[in-house]
Amino acid sequence: MSAKAADADIQRADPHLRRRSAVVLTLAALGACVLAFAFHAWLARVADAMPADLLVASLRRWIRLALIACGVCVLLLAGYAARLARRILEERRWPLASARVLHDTRIRRGAAAARIALALNAAALLLIALVAAGAALAWHAFGARA
Repeated sequence: MSAKAADADIQRADPHLRRRSAVVLTLAALGACVLAFAFHAWLARVADAMPADLLVASLRRWIRLALIACGVCVLLLAGYAARLARRILEERRWPLASARVLHDTRIRRGAAAARIALALNAAALLLIALVAAGAALAWHAFGARA
């Protein structure tokens, strides 16, 4: 295979997307650190000022909210994976023709693309099962005593 033919089966990386992704991930990590330190400061301040039973009730409420937010995020990710799998099966190509990629990526077509779509569908089902298991555990842990 000539160099030109091999080059045609590679989807080139988008340097702007790479920079934007690095910035977003850095900001997200910094935001997570700020939230963790803010929670620690809040907990230290409130733990001394609030009776223990009120503190436990407040923490339960915050944990429930965090679990709901995490569950929604994971369900959104599962939906994205399932939708992406459907689009891969429609185009019979991975990465999708309209996709921008972070790294130079070999294009897979036909059965190879269908295997990627199958893996994405399996991942979506696994994510949904994890959310269901997490909801059941949260119900068991927090439902009876709340």
